[in-house]
Amino acid sequence: MRIFKYILVLIFICYNLFAFEVKFGDTLFGILKSYMSPKDILDISKELKKLDFELKAGQKYEIKNDKIVFHDGIARDIIVDLDTKVVKEVRYSINKLVTVVSGEIEDSLFGAVVKTGEDEILAVRLAEIFEWEIDFFKDIRKGDEFYVVVEKLFCKGKFIGYGKILGADFVNKGRHIRALYYENKYTKGYFTPEGESLKKGFLKAPLKFGRITSTFKYRRLHPVLKVYRPHYGVDYAAPIGTPIHATADGRVVAKSYSKSNGYYVKIKHNNGYYTYYLHMSKFKKGLKVGSYVRQGDVIGYVGMTGYASGPHVDYRIKKNGRWINPLHFKSPSKKLSKNMIADFLAKTNYVASLLDSSYYKFAKLFITR
Repeated sequence: MRIFKYILVLIFICYNLFAFEVKFGDTLFGILKSYMSPKDILDISKELKKLDFELKAGQKYEIKNDKIVFHDGIARDIIVDLDTKVVKEVRYSINKLVTVVSGEIEDSLFGAVVKTGEDEILAVRLAEIFEWEIDFFKDIRKGDEFYVVVEKLFCKGKFIGYGKILGADFVNKGRHIRALYYENKYTKGYFTPEGESLKKGFLKAPLKFGRITSTFKYRRLHPVLKVYRPHYGVDYAAPIGTPIHATADGRVVAKSYSKSNGYYVKIKHNNGYYTYYLHMSKFKKGLKVGSYVRQGDVIGYVGMTGYASGPHVDYRIKKNGRWINPLHFKSPSKKLSKNMIADFLAKTNYVASLLDSSYYKFAKLFITR
């Protein structure tokens, strides 16, 4: 057994003697000058340009069997033969495996996804699908469950990431929400089994994750001024520098600073709606009054400027001069047209079947829905 371990260590050492990483400032000439003439390097450089290959810091390469192999991403190798001076491209196929991932929440969606053995990026993408239906700051409960039909990507026998999430179920406080991915030449996105888009006019919150520290109230003891006054927004606490997202499409009508609000942004939306984002640490670079932003665009970063006792964003909604409680706000939704429904049902039937057959605990929900 000890000899076997020594052999493995020797193999590892030998491999790493011939494996390298491109450092900042490295050049093709510097890497190849010990193996060929400047003219040969120039010819090889021209061939590499034809293959759209560019040397980048962090790239891995190996020198073995009189060849230099540049690993250009996961699915492509560029091989330079040091004897013949021939450049060859090798592409590897990426295979998709459709699988169902399920889990139960104990404290957070991140923790539950990681506990299943999956990467936390899957939690982020799952939250993005349901962010119009579930407020991940206040709605998540212990015992909530999720089921995800996702494409897993493999190359050279190794897992390299996720493809599309084809469908997902989320059971939140006993409420079942299903999202099915559908795409045609007119639209794409996630829809309920009835064809209603999960993407609403407004996001539930301007942050991806965090916690609520203060809610909408007509009379609240101000944490800094120590006087009672209305609080027309919801405070979402998060570390300084956390990205703040526009909750709906609109145009920036104010980007400024005030003694009470600190750095803030005001966005005008359709149908008389305005949203406000207060106490930022800084604005997104390039953002200015008149900029048009899309739902989900980063507009600034969490801070504690102005009258603030801790890092957070105070998010507010106003319509026709009247403040609206963001936690009670019902955003309008969109629905597939009648002539798309048949195609939608046909294309999502397989994914719906996978979700239905992946668990039995909530079978009653499907029978009675």
